[in-house]
Amino acid sequence: MKIGIIVGTRPEIIKMAPVIRECEKRKIDYFIIHSNQHYSKEMDSIFFEELQLPTPHYNLGVGSGLHSNQTGNILIKMEPILLEEKPDVVLVQGDTNTVLAGALAASKLNIKVGHIEAGLRSYDKSMPEETNRIMTDHISEYLFAVGPNQERILKAEGIDSSKIHTVGNTVSDSLFQHLEISAQKSQILSELNLTAGEYFLVTAHRASNVDIASNLLELLNLFEQMHQNYTGTIVWPIHPRTQSKLIEFNIELPRYLQLIPPVGYLDFIQLQKHAKLILTDSGGIQEEACLLGVPSLTLRENTERPEAVEAGASELVGRNADKAVAAAKQWLSKDSYSWVNPFGDGHVAEYILDIIEGKNKPAEITQIIAKNETIAVIGMGYMGLPIASLLAQAGYSVTGVDLNQAKVDSINNAICPFDEIGLPELINNVVTQGFLKASIDIPSSDTYLVAVPTPHKDNRCDRSYVFAAADAIAKVAKDGQTVIIESTISPQTSLAVAKRFQALNLKIDVVHCPERAIPGQTLHELVNNDRIIGASNELAQQKVKTIYQSFVNGEVFLTDLTTAECIKLVENTSRDVGIAFANELAEICEELNVDVYEVIKLANKHPRVNVLTPGPGVGGHCIPIDPWFLVENTQNGDLVRLSRSINDKRPLNIAIKVDEIAKTQGVIKIGLLGVAYKPNVDDCRETPAEPIYQALKHLGYDICYHDPHVAQWDCPRVNTLEEMDNWADYQVLITAHNEYKDIQPNSTLFDACGLLKSQ
Repeated sequence: MKIGIIVGTRPEIIKMAPVIRECEKRKIDYFIIHSNQHYSKEMDSIFFEELQLPTPHYNLGVGSGLHSNQTGNILIKMEPILLEEKPDVVLVQGDTNTVLAGALAASKLNIKVGHIEAGLRSYDKSMPEETNRIMTDHISEYLFAVGPNQERILKAEGIDSSKIHTVGNTVSDSLFQHLEISAQKSQILSELNLTAGEYFLVTAHRASNVDIASNLLELLNLFEQMHQNYTGTIVWPIHPRTQSKLIEFNIELPRYLQLIPPVGYLDFIQLQKHAKLILTDSGGIQEEACLLGVPSLTLRENTERPEAVEAGASELVGRNADKAVAAAKQWLSKDSYSWVNPFGDGHVAEYILDIIEGKNKPAEITQIIAKNETIAVIGMGYMGLPIASLLAQAGYSVTGVDLNQAKVDSINNAICPFDEIGLPELINNVVTQGFLKASIDIPSSDTYLVAVPTPHKDNRCDRSYVFAAADAIAKVAKDGQTVIIESTISPQTSLAVAKRFQALNLKIDVVHCPERAIPGQTLHELVNNDRIIGASNELAQQKVKTIYQSFVNGEVFLTDLTTAECIKLVENTSRDVGIAFANELAEICEELNVDVYEVIKLANKHPRVNVLTPGPGVGGHCIPIDPWFLVENTQNGDLVRLSRSINDKRPLNIAIKVDEIAKTQGVIKIGLLGVAYKPNVDDCRETPAEPIYQALKHLGYDICYHDPHVAQWDCPRVNTLEEMDNWADYQVLITAHNEYKDIQPNSTLFDACGLLKSQ
């Protein structure tokens, strides 16, 4: 998991700070892009220093400008960074031009966007921020709403509810994390000669308030009336935009307004906390004042944060002096104030990252509404069980069929038999409510779904499990029923299954819907990815489309059987060919004595080039196998076969290189770091670590492995990196787990996956 964090203004830096800290705490790979939309140190870099945040990895230096110009400049400068970094998710916060540009750049590159503070609406299109909010929300995959108001708005705009997560606002995290620190460190009150509870605090920077001379004068009249009615100091940390407008309009301010330059976050917390009343046109300060228990007057006719008003912590007064004076009178007549905080509990960043990592758990069991249709899912493996559970959650009466009695018993006891984020809770939900049960026998059902293994045998698809499942279904099936094949199969297998039913005089519709999901994200991808349905007639297509649309949020595309069979094979073959090129390029660069990672990095600067990074080989149950299925019955496909050969040889090439180095250093004991087939999962199917291990073992080395995700493997295991460091003479980094990003071993290390070389 890699996260791109995009900021551009003071509020974004402050509100993203808890997310950055939580990423560091969890050791999540992340990078920060700072647009420098604010063009002064006081509104910008001071906050990174004060909040002790890491220096942004990228500074775009866009400065101020017209809205479209500024947005375009950010887009132009951001796109190549995202192309190079290739994050899984880009996080933006708020409603600035930086937010919109960041979301657009990511969306155009098919990178998921997470919008923090989603669903805020002022319904004032004269505010450029309103356009930014709406557009960002509608291209985001994760919409992190502050509260139920925003959730309702997003749903009313047609955004899928599964994308909406009501979490609160990270402003609460930041404020609660820094409140005590600011009290200890800030001397702002004494420096300004202020007495707590005896001054008003003002902020004003909105274009509608300060960009038009008459409006700015109207606002100053409001301050004049406040001063006449409530004598005392009015402190105004003046925004650079407002300062420039005062100069442009040749407006001289009265002396009772104590103008100060923008201050740091810790100082500003103290200025807010000890103010008698806050007058602001900032949405973020409405929130902070509410959280600090200080009343505020909002210098706007509308607000995208109605919660502060609803809670009784703020009042909309616009630039109307009479309204402001009357509201202030109401506030200042009270000895104390209290309201319920609607903006978060200080743990919002944790909730956001839980959701992105797929760790969010439903708070309670949702009542399932029955559809009164039966589905038998044959095969309770990594795909069959999640699909069966999602169908059951959608209201189908599902029987999960598996020949493993222990697995059947586990499911019936609502126990998940393997690791998958969110699946244990889902199984408990559907089993408890009686919508999923498991059996070793196939019951007669309206629909049958086949999700059995299809191993490769002599570089061909072993279809025996699929045929066995079809033959077992035939014993209980009736005319007019449907069989869906989810298993990855070679082209024309579905036609062969249909012929088996026809030979038994059964009128069964055979449909193919290739699964498209990866371990660790299976539920999320089964729900959110687009799906392909292949069938020989429209009636079957529509029936199965209805079934999948009961739990799939992505689009469902209809086609014929053989085309559907080719699609997933083509997807994975394309990736395999790309990996083969990267691995072959590594060998070429070694011959030419140049750094392959530098070559790839600079080649990828071209906007239409995306060379992958070389690695130790290709693993998993899809990419090393699906290309063979695609070409097993074709005369053409030489490039596909050559790519397979290159990637199959890659682990042996790695072992040879390790052996050459080890011999020169007198190495006896070699430690393998990471044996899963891909980063941050526990799946070892077709892992390239296996042939590397076998080759080095055959060469006579003592081998141990370390993998934080794989507890058991056919090799002695070392529990900690420290133990491995003490034991091994030489280490081979095979799998790019997050835990290895900052590794600094005492012994020599061979980076086979390029994790350390490409950082």
